[in-house]
This record gives sequence, C-alpha cells and structure tokens, in this order.
Amino acid sequence: MENDIADKYEHLLAEEKELSQKIATCEQCVTAVLGCIEQHSDSIHLHTVEDVVGLIHTISSDLQTELLHLRLEKSVMTSKLNT
Repeated sequence: MENDIADKYEHLLAEEKELSQKIATCEQCVTAVLGCIEQHSDSIHLHTVEDVVGLIHTISSDLQTELLHLRLEKSVMTSKLNT
C-alpha cells in the first residue's frame, strides 16, 4: 500500500510540473499577444485580439484550478506518507 501511495505521489509531482509549465506557457502567450498589439494595433482587429487573450486567460484559470486540486491531493498523500 505504501508503494502505491509513493508511486501516486511521484505521478502527482510530474503532473504538477506539467501543469506549471502549461500555465507559464499561457502567460508567455498573453505577453506575446500584448506585444503584438503594441506593434500592430493599427492593422489588427482589437476585439478579436481581446477574445483571444480572454480565451488564453480562461485556459490558464482552468489549469490553475486543476493545479490547486492536484496540490490538495498531494497534501493528502504527503500526510499518508508521513503516518
């Protein structure tokens, strides 16, 4: 049983790292889009860009919620490993 918990914990660590990378990628995408606005605001459709940034933000928020639940699960696993 302890090995199962340890294996699950290791899986959670890997998943946490991946979610963190996905969130960072979303942040980089928003930064890139904002940079695009600064350079091309006269030649792009700003409402479309606003929609794009909003969708990226929604994805990032969903990932952050998933990360929060994962961290809660990881805390429970840590408690079980320490008992």
